[in-house]
Amino acid sequence: MAIIFGTMHIVKKAGLEDPQYMVLIRSIYGIATALIIGFTYYLKNMVIRKNDTTALEYDDATPGNQGERVVTTNVKHDLAEIAKLQKSTLLTVGIVVFMHFKFGYIQPLILQTLLPLLNMYKNPLFQIHILGKPAADDLKRPWLPANPFAALGGGNANANASSESTDGAQAGASSGNDSASDSESSGSKKKETKEEKEETRKDK
Repeated sequence: MAIIFGTMHIVKKAGLEDPQYMVLIRSIYGIATALIIGFTYYLKNMVIRKNDTTALEYDDATPGNQGERVVTTNVKHDLAEIAKLQKSTLLTVGIVVFMHFKFGYIQPLILQTLLPLLNMYKNPLFQIHILGKPAADDLKRPWLPANPFAALGGGNANANASSESTDGAQAGASSGNDSASDSESSGSKKKETKEEKEETRKDK
């Protein structure tokens, strides 16, 4: 998020939204996108050459296939991940290009020039096959996608808990007020009873 807001600030500060920079930004975006797509094919060739046939078994956690046992190999797993990366890249390119030519947005071009490069560096495929890091800890296969609704669910739960505690406090305050009013009314009734008794004695 910091990168996104920082980039947006720089774009506005430097005046890159000016139409005179249109051709330059388009060119940079096109080059960056071509590099990403070309790099995925380079990774694919590397994975095929390594041909790591180590057995890999795990429980599928993707929606619709939860609980299914997957039996595969490292090479098949990595090739499937590369295919997903290529598909998501092309889908993003289609959306960004549509937004740019349909609505004239320049900012998505700039963001999608920087973010894919950063994401590629963080990708386990790059970390293992290019940087040579071991497939352990966070890089251990399978690279299952994180649940994007987990944090939201926790947030909602906290919100509900907060709401319930607030309601409880309000109920407690209301109950306290009712008790106070009841005690006041009972006290006034006792006073009235005493006064009536005194008046009765005076009459006698």
